[in-house]
Amino acid sequence: MPSPSQIAKKLLPKQVKRFILLNFLGVRRRYDHLRSHPSRRFLEHEILPWLARHQARVLFVGTGPYTWQFERLFRRSRDQYTTIDPESATAVWGARNHIVAPIQQIERFRPKGYFDCIVFNGVFGFGIDDLDSQRETIKVLHEALAPGGLLLVGWNTNLLPDLEALGLFRPYFDDAEGLPWPHRTPFGLPETHVYDFYRKRPQ
Repeated sequence: MPSPSQIAKKLLPKQVKRFILLNFLGVRRRYDHLRSHPSRRFLEHEILPWLARHQARVLFVGTGPYTWQFERLFRRSRDQYTTIDPESATAVWGARNHIVAPIQQIERFRPKGYFDCIVFNGVFGFGIDDLDSQRETIKVLHEALAPGGLLLVGWNTNLLPDLEALGLFRPYFDDAEGLPWPHRTPFGLPETHVYDFYRKRPQ
């Protein structure tokens, strides 16, 4: 087991960087407004705490100044929470288990079927924009999930066509049932963000 000093050496640089960015370089002021959105509050105060209680291995796709605190919720084990982002500059906001890579390369870092849940929020429409890339990414998400694994997709209805209506999820996922929330959870205007919950379909 690592000593307290070894742990401090590993964690302190990231914590110090976050502190400086948030409090001295104005990052907190630029992004704190996001946490006031109903969809963001719902994610932070309802979805993620529920996942922390019920899911053993969660992958959170995409990191930023508004995501770093989510790791605090996941205390079951060191492997319970993993983050991934292709930009090395955002690693400071990632979890202890952070992967610098696009989600399409997750198989290089974890075996197929490793995760019980993937949170894929705000990625379609913000980097993965064309239908072919979206279709391939959905296949990758399916392969990364364990049998019956849970997929949460957050997206903006004003930025994207409805990928579910286009049939992109159907070869790989069914609507998730038995959750505290409906398969599609909207928030009403002016919010255009919605969450869709899926279960991995056996193949």
